[in-house]
Amino acid sequence: MAERSKTKEKILRTALSLFNNEGESQVSSVDIASVMEISPGNLYYHYKGKDEIIVELFADYETEIRQVLASPINEAIKLEDNWVYLYIIFEEIYDFRFFYKNQSELVERIPSLRGKFARILSLKEQTAFSLLSTLEDDGHLEFDEGEKGALAGRIAQHFTFWLQYHDLRFGTSPPKSLIDQGVFMTMIQITPYWTHGDGYAALLSEFADEKQAK
Repeated sequence: MAERSKTKEKILRTALSLFNNEGESQVSSVDIASVMEISPGNLYYHYKGKDEIIVELFADYETEIRQVLASPINEAIKLEDNWVYLYIIFEEIYDFRFFYKNQSELVERIPSLRGKFARILSLKEQTAFSLLSTLEDDGHLEFDEGEKGALAGRIAQHFTFWLQYHDLRFGTSPPKSLIDQGVFMTMIQITPYWTHGDGYAALLSEFADEKQAK
């Protein structure tokens, strides 16, 4: 990928902030130019419309989320590092949250995003499966046939639709509280598969206590 000019980088950062905070559908190219205090023609010189900006922002997101999701596939994560790793995933999603709040509209308007979204969803499921497999191999979890794959799918869905669910169910929340809830709800899905006397229960209890203390 060619190195971006400072102006293009500023356009992307400004657009990302506006899309995340105001809603992508509420922001026009003129709005982005106005916030940057440049002319719409200047912005158009760099990006021929808002959809070009969105495509390039998705490329940035895809690069970053793939690096994060590939970690446990390439190397097993220790038990005590699981919730920290989940935080990293949710923080990455939150940083590009506008993609997750109107996915259907975006892929309908920009068809090239559909396959990219689908590949990231597949990687999320592979990542969840790898995390569960490590915990299973270490004796922390037990699964009957088919349960691990089904759970990995549910966790991948949670990663993908967590923001939409939270917005509809609870409305606006501070970022830290929102991410805490996402991580906790991921971990709680694993509880039915704990082995007796397993340290994962203690880890979840410790995490819940930390949430309440903050």
